[in-house]
Amino acid sequence: MKRLYVWVRTMDGSLSLAGELATTDPVSGGRFESEFEYAAEWVRDPAAFPLDPVSLPLRPLGQRFRAEQLYPPLAVIDDALPDDWGRRLLAKALTMEGRSTSTPDMLLALRGEGTGALLFTGTPQAPLLSSTLHTRSLTTLLTAAAQFETGVLPADPMFRELLEGSSRAGGARPKALVHDAHGEWIAKFPSRTRDGHHDVVGLETTCLRLARLAGLTVPDSQLQRVGRRRVLLVRRFDVTPHGGRLHMVSMRTLCRERPGLYVTSYTDIALLLSKHSVSPAEDVSALFRHMVFNAAIGNVDDHLKNFWMLRTPAGYRLAPAFDLVPDTSGRGDHTLAFQHSFSPPTRRILLDLAQDWHVTQAGETIDQAVEAVSAFRKTAIDLGVRPGAALNAICADVTRRVAALTQVNAATPAPGKIRGG
Repeated sequence: MKRLYVWVRTMDGSLSLAGELATTDPVSGGRFESEFEYAAEWVRDPAAFPLDPVSLPLRPLGQRFRAEQLYPPLAVIDDALPDDWGRRLLAKALTMEGRSTSTPDMLLALRGEGTGALLFTGTPQAPLLSSTLHTRSLTTLLTAAAQFETGVLPADPMFRELLEGSSRAGGARPKALVHDAHGEWIAKFPSRTRDGHHDVVGLETTCLRLARLAGLTVPDSQLQRVGRRRVLLVRRFDVTPHGGRLHMVSMRTLCRERPGLYVTSYTDIALLLSKHSVSPAEDVSALFRHMVFNAAIGNVDDHLKNFWMLRTPAGYRLAPAFDLVPDTSGRGDHTLAFQHSFSPPTRRILLDLAQDWHVTQAGETIDQAVEAVSAFRKTAIDLGVRPGAALNAICADVTRRVAALTQVNAATPAPGKIRGG
């Protein structure tokens, strides 16, 4: 049996004990049972909030929430862990130290400086907070990340620096959490194993710039050259001006997704926002705008962990849009469905969805996205994406998708296979 204390780093930077998590010892396959109970002082605090408004209500006091592993209703705790990239680093570090690589041990190994507001300790004493690495470490982090990604273990102290900077970062691609005089950033690196012929860092920067023109709320970002390579710095939206944190919950958690039970449409997210956002009409409209932009640029990696809600002083709100990239894989279909199809949508489909969601001025929203995304090639080249076959394939796909959003009766675009060159 392992017991973890769950803390919340509040907006002003202070720490509050939110509850206790108990897990059984893992059996074959790493499976375990878990149980969570809110701390009495958290439930009684007028400023407290449910860590998951769908599955973890604050009352009644003493209620215990049980789950297999960290599936619903405890998936918000799994949200605190990074995805593939960070978990691989954590697992390697724990193995090198002769420790278990179980999920509870990974939560403890995070040491409280991941994204979001949750922290974990093995004792009831408040954790000591650490800071992220300075952007001066980007050269070392880039080199170490490239080695680790291709199966080479970086030498100490380079690996320890990579572990400190990158093991806390979410997502599947190489990245790190860093800071400079202007704030806290997620640094996104080129990937030797995932990018192929595509300049994904430059393409994502392009999409963030166009998204802002299309009216989406997106984090500030900047390209930074590190030697011969470039890194995309995206400002963290979970960090407050006072060094505190905003609690985050993924849509995967809020939709109670688990193996064998998958949420598959944008409408599921819209329904959830209608019920749990403190500004439902505004957030559903923002989701519609985000969905339209994803359709226009071919962001087919639109899975539920790329949509989050933030706990603001007023209540839960939809987080800014992030991880906006075109379809570099050439797969064509989206992860989430528009109505009943995963294919690139037509303008008619999006207008019908707007009517179902009670979104006003949908046509203007689509037109704004079309106008912004029509400048894709020029913006990409202006941002240093090299012209060539790889960019041509992306632009051709974007052009087909935008054409389907221009005319009400346009046919669904047939996705073409993208080949780098």
